Formats: sequence, C-alpha cells, structure tokens
Amino acid sequence: GASKNLNLMEWDKLWTINKKIIDPVCARHTAVLKDQRVIFRLTNGPEKSFVQILPRHKKFDGAGKKATTFTNRIWLDYADASAISKGEEVTLMDWGNAIIKEIKMENGVITELIGELHLEGSVKTTKLKVTWLPDIDDLVPLSLVEFDYLISKKKLEEDENFLDNLNPCTRKETLALGDANMRNLLRGEVIQLERKGYYRCDAPFVRSSKPVVLFAIPDGRQQASLN
Repeated sequence: GASKNLNLMEWDKLWTINKKIIDPVCARHTAVLKDQRVIFRLTNGPEKSFVQILPRHKKFDGAGKKATTFTNRIWLDYADASAISKGEEVTLMDWGNAIIKEIKMENGVITELIGELHLEGSVKTTKLKVTWLPDIDDLVPLSLVEFDYLISKKKLEEDENFLDNLNPCTRKETLALGDANMRNLLRGEVIQLERKGYYRCDAPFVRSSKPVVLFAIPDGRQQASLN
C-alpha cells in the first residue's frame, strides 16, 4: 500500500530538472560584471574591429545566430583576471588562445592585462577558459537578479517560530554588461550567460540608460550568494 512516511527532499534535486529542459535549447550569451571587470589589451589583436556571425547555441540551430565583435581591447571579469598568472596561456571562448605578457596593478588591484593572441595554441592545454566582451559602446546594461530562500534554515523544528528564521536578504541585484545581441531579447526568453548560469528575461531592452532585467533560474548547481 501507499507509504505514510514523510520525506524531505532538497530543492536542488528538483531544480536539476530546469537544466535538463532548458540547456539543450536556450541561447548562449556573454556578460561581465560592471563594477568588477578588467581590460585586456591584445598587442597583436585586430587593428580594426570585425564581426563574425556565430550560433547562439552550438548544438541547436533553432536558437538562431548572434553577431560577435572582435577587437584588440576586451573586457574580462575581475575574478578571471585575478586567477591568471604572467606568462600563462588562456583560452578566450569562441576566439582562441592568448598569452599573458604583463599584469598591471595599482595598490594591489589589477588595472590592466596585456598579452597577445596565440590562435594556433590548443584549447586542450589551457587551464582557464574565460568569457570576454569587446570594448565597444554597444554593450547592453544588465541587472542580474538572484533570489534566495525565505527561511534561513533547511528545516524548522516544532518549537521554532518561522518569524525568527526569516532570511534578511532574499533578493540580490548585480549590475553587468552583456553582448550587443541582448538588445533583441524578448520578455520571458530563457538564456544562458556563459559560465554564470541560466536566466529569464523579465524586462527587455528599452534604452541604454535602463538595464535589461534577468532573473536567475536555479539549476541545482548554483548556490545562493546573497548576504
């Protein structure tokens, strides 16, 4: 007969279903954090920027195409820049390898990376595969919104009052910059920001002074980072 046992299951086991449904079909885009980014100057990069048309999803043609601009000045997330060593070879996703020649710092803070493209290098030999954005005016302002649990404990005991365990911060907003193609996102459209996670567009692009609002979609692996 039916069991009368009560089972508690972690939410992440349910949220992994999100990824199984959306990952095979949602478009890929790129973003860097607005207040935590570093310029990477490529000494042998293209003197004049050029554009290539790339798939929005390498394994699903139905996701459409996107235009990617290649320049000799690109933005990296500061977290990636701080993980790179002088002389190291890294992979710029959707472009190729580059070698770090110089890391400029002021007061212990990285202000600029200088390097050169090494497109003949193998992506299999690099430790870091980093996302990047071209240093152009057409980047799209983003607001990345992440939600956390209402209750700060996984399980409340019978003698505990839930009011004493309310999470003081259940919504975190992070400003970022996205690739120019994100001007065309539709409300409700689901995308993946490479190496950041999955998002649903809540407020599409209207003008450059108003950021596109993206709501984070739990995928079973992401841990809430709200404080």
